Amino acid sequence: MAATADIAKNAYNSTLSVLNNVKAAYDQANTDYLDSLDDQANGAGLDINESAHQLMAQYIVGKSPYVGSQYCIPYGGGYLISYSSGEDTIYQQMDSSMKYVSKMTVKNGGHGSSFGIDNSGNIWDSVRHNGYQISKFPYQPGSTIEASSLTSLYNSPDLLRVNYDASANLVGFTTGESYCICDPNNLNNPKKTVSLSAMGFSIGQQTWQSQSLSYPYVFWQSGAYNSKSDPATVGCFNVETNARQFLHTYLTGSYGMKYSYNEPEGIYSTGSAVLVTFNNNDNGSKSINYLFSIPTLTADSTVRERLKALNNLKKALADAKTAFNSAKSDFQKYQSTSKTIVKDTRIYKNATKDVKNQKKLVASTKKKIAIVTKQYAKATRTKKQSLKKQLDNLKKVYKEQNSALTKLKKKQATAKSKLSKAQSKSLSAQKATQRAILKKAIGAAVMAETGGKDVTWITPVNPGSKESYAILWPDSEDFSETVNVNETAVIKHTPINTVTQAGTESISVGGALIGEDGSVPTLVKKFERIRKWAENTAEVSLIGQTSFPHAIISGIDKPHDTYLTNQVPLTITLQKVDWADSNVKKKANSSKNKGKANKKSGSGHKQKNSKSAVRTVTTKPGDTYYKFAQKYNVSVAQLRKWNKYADRSIPVGVKIRVK
Repeated sequence: MAATADIAKNAYNSTLSVLNNVKAAYDQANTDYLDSLDDQANGAGLDINESAHQLMAQYIVGKSPYVGSQYCIPYGGGYLISYSSGEDTIYQQMDSSMKYVSKMTVKNGGHGSSFGIDNSGNIWDSVRHNGYQISKFPYQPGSTIEASSLTSLYNSPDLLRVNYDASANLVGFTTGESYCICDPNNLNNPKKTVSLSAMGFSIGQQTWQSQSLSYPYVFWQSGAYNSKSDPATVGCFNVETNARQFLHTYLTGSYGMKYSYNEPEGIYSTGSAVLVTFNNNDNGSKSINYLFSIPTLTADSTVRERLKALNNLKKALADAKTAFNSAKSDFQKYQSTSKTIVKDTRIYKNATKDVKNQKKLVASTKKKIAIVTKQYAKATRTKKQSLKKQLDNLKKVYKEQNSALTKLKKKQATAKSKLSKAQSKSLSAQKATQRAILKKAIGAAVMAETGGKDVTWITPVNPGSKESYAILWPDSEDFSETVNVNETAVIKHTPINTVTQAGTESISVGGALIGEDGSVPTLVKKFERIRKWAENTAEVSLIGQTSFPHAIISGIDKPHDTYLTNQVPLTITLQKVDWADSNVKKKANSSKNKGKANKKSGSGHKQKNSKSAVRTVTTKPGDTYYKFAQKYNVSVAQLRKWNKYADRSIPVGVKIRVK
């Protein structure tokens, strides 16, 4: 296991990074909220809520009778789509689940990129004839008509993309680099003309795909078939105020489409939402058409949604600051090991250095003795007497140095023993601290990955690394709790209930592991991590709307879905666990109570404590059932039973039961 100081440093850096990211997200959310208030005051502020998108339908492109939708409009309880087939335009009726109903063909009609339907059910579209012309005609299932047989209502050498706003009874169309809005009876004299660049479209850099007129708003989208530099983009413009409402790059990675490339096709405003069609492809021959509904937000709803997002990030920011301060404290504490170990390490190092230096002195003196001894053997008379005196002094010094070396070695051994004991004593505490720091790092990583959003995540009670977690974006949470009732058989009578006790609590969470597009291999590794926890019956913690501090994974269900490249759908079932005390502890408790009379209640009733263990607390801002569950060692489910408040609607200043 890595040194505590290193883990503390990594946790500090990780929580600092998360804090900076959450702060940046909070600042942006605050700016967005203030902008929405300003837009609201100025009578603007229309937007889309991409996070609430819904998949309406999908189908494989190229499989008869589907070829690929260019545009999609609600029609006859289902949809009417258009696409090109060679030089022809196909109009195809689909039911509400995008299953084929019927079709008609306009020979030599062209691309069929957008069209509209008036209040009489006529299709308004552009067909190829003498350049391009706008014509209207009824949808005729099973029929084929020639483009040249249609009456021209407007002609242009440029490609025309047509819309019809039935509510306002207006026709809109692109021609060249402009968008024109006209009375249906006079397409040659537009009521309004807006340049595409004023709407936020970059001419020459982006690929215009389609638009929808919902007066006074014009919704439009752009993006190339296989280009990362020209991504799928959506915008909205108010032609009355000449004000851009919004301009976004689609967050296509969150839509769950199979392939990496996403070409936006049709966009149609229903008033409360926009219907968006994507040609999702692999930059090759494989592609799927997806139809999504994305809610639109008015100025008031935009303010509400952005305020909600701001408040969520405010809480996330507070949590990030708490995590950072805690990690900072640990980092400062463990930049070096404990004071005792630092002191004992220094003493041992000094003692070792002293022994080493003393050995050098002893070796040097021994060498001198050998040299003088040789000189003494060869010397005569006066010289010999002088060398003998020198030799006696060296031997005396040598003896003293050896004695000092022995003492230093003993001092070194004592220092080593003391250091070893200190290290051994602190090892278990360090491991516990490391796990605590790891849990903080894991919490910071989850916050960084989710941006403080409401998710469900699982981590071992004793994590092995900062990657020991799995985030599940939940679709459902099914909680269950059982009560065990024992029965005593009675001859010819109904059995008598003798003892009741709480049974098991379990929860089944359905959702998906979600990542970036193409990240399934990484997500599969996370799934394998969860599976290993289940196989090894590892004790885990579940954190979410329902939380189990101690649980065992009792079941995993992972369906196979070949259409998803950014998520792994699965359902996890967990059982809450309360570990029994050891036999030794039970025996000790039993011996303490030995000789004391046990008060028993009447037969067939559960024995209760003579004193009530009920405890209440007064709520403060930011209090949640999960916080109380962690603090008072009680389940969130039990807190819900005791108290009448919903999880996200606990008032401030009220008393709630926690024990």
